[in-house]
Amino acid sequence: MSEPRTRRRLSPDERRTELIDAAIRVLREHGEPVNRAAAVTAAAGTAKGTFYVYFPSWEDMLAAVRDRLMDDYGAPLRDRLSAGTPQDWWAVLEAEIDRFVSFTVDCGKLHQAVFHSSAALSPVDDKRSATTLLARIIRRGAEEGALRPVDPDVAAELLFAALHAAADAVAAGQERTRWCEGLRELTASWLAPGKDEHAQTRS
Repeated sequence: MSEPRTRRRLSPDERRTELIDAAIRVLREHGEPVNRAAAVTAAAGTAKGTFYVYFPSWEDMLAAVRDRLMDDYGAPLRDRLSAGTPQDWWAVLEAEIDRFVSFTVDCGKLHQAVFHSSAALSPVDDKRSATTLLARIIRRGAEEGALRPVDPDVAAELLFAALHAAADAVAAGQERTRWCEGLRELTASWLAPGKDEHAQTRS
């Protein structure tokens, strides 16, 4: 007769990560459950009381999930910003339209539960903020002549608002191509350099 399997003892960081992973699965599939802590610990295969060892409240868990999502989303942008090689910043910015919409749609019910929650979550760390990353891209693009010179912080806030509105519309079932094309036209009319200037930056 085989011995019953025992769970490997996890470090506190590993256990916390396991709970966040479980919360992401639950929220992606079901949205915010009624029995919130119980649903997460059941998905993680651990005791219900474990939840409160690592997260004093449901809001703390949602904030941790939000931070994970923002870290995952921002990683490619941070890599580009830290790379020592030249970048086509207009192409990067244009590609973000499709990537942001895809990211939101792929999140499913998770996006609504985390980013449209009525819960009072802790403020987003500025280093992982999507608007901060967009502002850095716009600033670099303007400095290198790939984008028109504008106030990068204002431009990032406005662009993020437009991205979020488009992503929400597509997630709600509206036509993706129409929204993405509209966003590209809007962004180009404001931030793209002239055709000759753009061609020069790509050469």
